[in-house]
Amino acid sequence: MVTVTWNAADLVLDCLAGLAAQRLGDLAMDVVVVDNASTDGTADLVEQTYPQVRVVRGDVNRGFAGGNNVALREVATPFVILLNNDAVPGPDAVAALVRALRAAPADVAALTATVLLADRFRPPTADDPAADLVHGPDGTWVRDPRGPVTLVNSTGNVLRTDGYGVDRGWLADAARHRPEPDVFGFCGAAAILRTSALADVGLFDEDFFLYYEDSDLSWRLRLAGHRVQHCAAAVVHHVHAASTGEGSPLFRFHDGRNRLLMLTKDATAARAARAVGRYVLTTASIAVRRSQPWDHVLLRGRVLGSYARLLPAALRRRRAIGRAARVPRREVERLLVDPPSTATGGYRA
Repeated sequence: MVTVTWNAADLVLDCLAGLAAQRLGDLAMDVVVVDNASTDGTADLVEQTYPQVRVVRGDVNRGFAGGNNVALREVATPFVILLNNDAVPGPDAVAALVRALRAAPADVAALTATVLLADRFRPPTADDPAADLVHGPDGTWVRDPRGPVTLVNSTGNVLRTDGYGVDRGWLADAARHRPEPDVFGFCGAAAILRTSALADVGLFDEDFFLYYEDSDLSWRLRLAGHRVQHCAAAVVHHVHAASTGEGSPLFRFHDGRNRLLMLTKDATAARAARAVGRYVLTTASIAVRRSQPWDHVLLRGRVLGSYARLLPAALRRRRAIGRAARVPRREVERLLVDPPSTATGGYRA
């Protein structure tokens, strides 16, 4: 079990409390916390509160991708579970993941958990302001700590034909969400992976730092002939975007750049070129028309600059992925889905 943390002592302690409460039966679990050079005393606090947990103290912040890789390079077990520091597993989550992957066909490289939003919700009333409304595929909701409704964060990652990665089931009513077992990719917030599959395709791409690194790894697994499935019985409650804040400049920078890097590495050349070209043209358009705040334009410029700097390495990795692929890129892209006809949104952590 690996969790990566940075300056989030309260969150990681809640996560570890959930792990301490696991009903494991005859299973054994080693927990590793990779501390990405926190300055809030996280490492000391974890060691004092949970002395049985191994803490790896990083000298720099390597992000989600690099932090996980620090631990993944040392894993010697057949399976490894990844859990966000802002996620709290249900008491049977670990056992459900391990037993399901043991029973799965050998080509299933990863199982993604049922990740639910930690917030609670209720149907809106006429008095609720429009800004508070959360629009999901099953209805409209309002955040309420006493609300009866739980909404889905993710039951796996889905890649769309327009090149965007999204959480399957995002903002769906958890009581009504019944997805198919197969899904394009795993959600890095809570998943179990075969270490043999990681040895086959490699670990997370550390150039990503955070965001889209799980979709990139899932795409590489697909190209190598592996599959990803959803484990419905493994339930985790997630404080969505607690570490970065969805919509923050940090989020938008890595989300935009890493999507382009992922497509450059993994997609067909035509799809990757269209996505990069569209991003360049859209950036130019909003700059000329001044249709967005100037700081948004500058951030998109930073995305393109960083993407250009990392492009040579991404192209080298693309060639290596292509040489090792057992499944053609076009065949994997048949798994991509069309964008939804109605948008969901209104929720911010």
